[in-house]
Amino acid sequence: MMSSFRFLLLLWVLSAAGGAQAQAPTEPTPALTPLYPLWENTGFLLPHRGLYVGSSQAELGLFDVAQVGVHPLFFVFRTLNAHAKVRLLSDERLSVAAHAEVLVFLPGAGEAFVSSNYVSRLDTSDSLLTVVPVGATASYALTSWLYLHGTATVMGMLDHGPFENRAVLGTTGVAEVLALQHHSVSLHLGEVGFWNHDFASLGGSYRYRRSWFELKLGYFYRFMEDGRQGSPLLAVGAYL
Repeated sequence: MMSSFRFLLLLWVLSAAGGAQAQAPTEPTPALTPLYPLWENTGFLLPHRGLYVGSSQAELGLFDVAQVGVHPLFFVFRTLNAHAKVRLLSDERLSVAAHAEVLVFLPGAGEAFVSSNYVSRLDTSDSLLTVVPVGATASYALTSWLYLHGTATVMGMLDHGPFENRAVLGTTGVAEVLALQHHSVSLHLGEVGFWNHDFASLGGSYRYRRSWFELKLGYFYRFMEDGRQGSPLLAVGAYL
């Protein structure tokens, strides 16, 4: 908890120093980064050399066609990680991107899995687990104030201990309403596992964006065969 607090404090200081150089969006913009870990994404990318630094993600745009980054707090929870996103299509209303990620859960990282807000049923106390999600996301502007984000992901689990080598299919959908210039609200739906039904997800979130600063808050439920789990998610970030 103290490490997370120090990270957020450092983020605030860096944002205050560099935020004055960031240009404010002239109109409401949809989300660039997802809130729900691992399974959600968007079809949008940062411009070349564009930088986003946040509590959940740090991203760098490359050549207007790609984006690379990490999840900073995952390292605190003993999870090595890196990810990339590549633009496949971009026009006035539709943006499509492919994305891939590598996460290595070191021994003892199972309590956090891919988010400190969710306690996993996986026990990595004495083993190493590598997870490789690969997928694609389409973001479509249904109207000027309503965006739909659909993501399909295949997550490969590579066993270095007691886990089964397998591939898990997951899909998510997000309806994002740009309510005002600086505010948007979203409805999140998802299903992971399908025929094995690992879990289904349902949640809602709020996003505030002004100039370089962004805040996202959400509450999500995971519906599993052995019960239901609900937790909040919080992300703070800056465009530099």
